[in-house]
Amino acid sequence: MTDAKGKVMSMKQLPSETIKLISSTQVITSASSVVKELMENSIDANATIIDIRLDNYGLDKIEIRDNGVGISHSDVYVMCLRNYTSKISEISDLGKLTYYGFRGEALSSICAVADVTVITKSDFDEYAKSFTMDSNGRVKDSTICHHQKGTVIKIVNLFKKLPVRKQMYSSKKHCVNAFRRIEI
Repeated sequence: MTDAKGKVMSMKQLPSETIKLISSTQVITSASSVVKELMENSIDANATIIDIRLDNYGLDKIEIRDNGVGISHSDVYVMCLRNYTSKISEISDLGKLTYYGFRGEALSSICAVADVTVITKSDFDEYAKSFTMDSNGRVKDSTICHHQKGTVIKIVNLFKKLPVRKQMYSSKKHCVNAFRRIEI
């Protein structure tokens, strides 16, 4: 293969950050896909109330708040890492699934393309905690906070590292159509 100047292009491995972003955009294709994934997590957590707030159709901010079972503080440290899940342990579990989320891909992918904060309290926790995640899905900061049982996921600056993707979704018509596809 040759480039625009006719120079022969040789094969090379992509940098790990580029691989992560490309993989993440196959899972998280739009703000509506983020909302869908997080709503499914809330449903899996037995939430009876799910509050969704969007700024600029989710490109600037998405906040999903639920009254589900919450996430144990120790699980938050791995919940956004790729391929971590509480739903399956082996391939044979796939035939018995009664949950939406099980691959351990969505939260990791969201962390790669946005700023993520998780606030949670389960029945087993004495207090709620707020966790700030890094782009690799690792906890970079945590603080004790006031919150009832359940979980809040805040997504800010969606597609911050992908300006072309962000520009593509900046059209109001495009965003409205994308969200209509996930209406309940």
